[in-house]
Amino acid sequence: MVALEYIGISHFYTRTYNSDMPIADVKITSRSVVCSSQDNDCENPDIPLSRSWLRIAIAMVFAGQGMVFSLAINMTPPGYGSTSYWLLHGGLIFSSLLVVCFLGAPLIGSTIGMVRSRRLSIEGLFTVSLLGAFTGSLLCTFTGEGAVYYEIVSIVIAIYTIGRLLSGVAQSRLVKETIQIRECFDSALMRTEDGWMTVKVKNVPIGAIVRVQPGEPISVDGIICSGNAYVSETALTGEALPVVRNMGDVVRAGTWSVDGLLDIKVRAQAGKRDLDDLLQRVDDQAGNPSKFESQANRLIQYFLPFVVITSFLCLIYWLFVGSWIEAVFNSMAVLLVACPCALGLATPIGIWQGLLQLAKIGIVSRDGSLIDALAATRLVYFDKTGTLSDASMEVTNFTVVKEWEDRYESLQAMIYTLESKLSHPIARSITNFLPKSDLPISNFKIIPGLGVTGTIEKQFVEIGELGINPKLVKDEFLAKIVGSKGKPIYVFIDKQLAAIFILKERLRDGISLLEEGFKNLNIKVEVLTGDPNPGIELPLIVRSGLSAQQKESHIRSAIRNGLDPLFVGDGINDAPAMTVSMASISMGSGTALARSIANGHLVNDQIGAIPKAIHFSRALHRRLRSNLIYAASYNVLGMGLAFFGVLHPIVAALIMALSSFVVTFRATYFKFNYNSN
Repeated sequence: MVALEYIGISHFYTRTYNSDMPIADVKITSRSVVCSSQDNDCENPDIPLSRSWLRIAIAMVFAGQGMVFSLAINMTPPGYGSTSYWLLHGGLIFSSLLVVCFLGAPLIGSTIGMVRSRRLSIEGLFTVSLLGAFTGSLLCTFTGEGAVYYEIVSIVIAIYTIGRLLSGVAQSRLVKETIQIRECFDSALMRTEDGWMTVKVKNVPIGAIVRVQPGEPISVDGIICSGNAYVSETALTGEALPVVRNMGDVVRAGTWSVDGLLDIKVRAQAGKRDLDDLLQRVDDQAGNPSKFESQANRLIQYFLPFVVITSFLCLIYWLFVGSWIEAVFNSMAVLLVACPCALGLATPIGIWQGLLQLAKIGIVSRDGSLIDALAATRLVYFDKTGTLSDASMEVTNFTVVKEWEDRYESLQAMIYTLESKLSHPIARSITNFLPKSDLPISNFKIIPGLGVTGTIEKQFVEIGELGINPKLVKDEFLAKIVGSKGKPIYVFIDKQLAAIFILKERLRDGISLLEEGFKNLNIKVEVLTGDPNPGIELPLIVRSGLSAQQKESHIRSAIRNGLDPLFVGDGINDAPAMTVSMASISMGSGTALARSIANGHLVNDQIGAIPKAIHFSRALHRRLRSNLIYAASYNVLGMGLAFFGVLHPIVAALIMALSSFVVTFRATYFKFNYNSN
């Protein structure tokens, strides 16, 4: 008994084969996999994630306690220099420094990097506010004058860390998926002077001969020099059905030999394969900021200098009109009140509430930028295979020759028996169409790239491409199906044509309503597919035969035209386009790489949820914009009060509480009618 295991694009297959058993008894099963418990190199991503959230929880506990004690100290301060005074102030200082030790390293490191690169970023605003709060509070502690704001240190660091953590989780998931794909196509069976040896693809030179067994991945770009087979190219081209590849045809890394043994002459080294180019494009774009992140960074370019200059002018002003203690304290208060906590509260609460509503509509996401992109988009691109259509096929026509019409049930039983021995997608479509049957079979044989044969009830049955018996199909019978669009599969009994199946992709439910839904939203819709000959009719603009690079080019063109494109896809060939688009949505049944790149996933692959999600996001975006204006107004007002030294601790606490309550109420109690136009 030999057990063979190999990792596919998005599934884990296990084939069990005994050299003594007939091939008809070989069974192939499939199940989703993320990590094998027996793989020592596979780490549990939830462990570091849970530790990070634990640290944030600890920081928030200290922040809450700090707010309570700070408010008590500011309202009823103990006598300066007393034991209780130093215990309370010392405890607040210790808790602030403890939070900095727990969570402050990323913020401090990013700020140092910002200074070294001579650029301004949101980290600078967080750090300035943190320093203002801590320095001003220290001054108050050692002089006994003014108010303390030590809790702001904990709050600032916790808010920054949460945002960084969420971004890092998505990034690490993407990196993990690209690594898995590279490893899947990282070795090949190469012919050497000592025989066939498994080697790393990077050690396979141009011109070498590589052998691919049935059911194994193709790890090189090259030309078939021996053999033929059905090759599954869905991951790279989006074509639903495996295609026939014969001697002299080009095959590419990232595809699979379904049923045949192939010898391939290598024509591209590792790093120069089409698959390498595709994954490199994903890596190159993964670290780039989105449009909305870029807009926020541009805003910081003006706001951060404004805050620093205002603080400096406040220092100069109070040195002339007051004491140096007032000057330092008020200038630090300006930095304190410029803290982006209010801005950081206005958007996250609304975004998380919005993500909850998106889940109810049918799109699951942890990425708040998806709401921004849905609200801004004016063009939606769809992949075809696996997105607008099911990855599987359906039988749309089953024509039986006259001689077999009176033996219709017997013919169906023989076809089902033969096709049920395969896990080929064409075979699954046919068996799903026919009633179940299980007749005795002998002489079962797979003809790679053509079909399957066997003897049932003393009759020789052949099912497959026209090439399996090209001279036996009469022109007058072909004329009956010439108008049927789709893929024909022929059935021969004892070398005589008995029937023909026509297979087509099956459109998902709700396609007919998509065009109208997007039209009401004034959004253009196009389909970008790698399938050179789409076998289905769509009420949308279809651009076919596109490579992954050409899809990406369409996206970039739309971005340059200011259309803020959204891409909806499911496969590896969609990855570059999904990465460069303003946002992307993957099918819930899509490949692991597509799901890791996407900003959101469709629940049960219900694409009708997308127009509803766009409508909702536009309404929510208007609400969030008004919240941001309110929060920004609070910052400006607070800075003005701090500048003139009238930011009393109680007033500041009341303003913060009122601001937080209003923002939270407006974000949490946002109602929306999903069925409205």
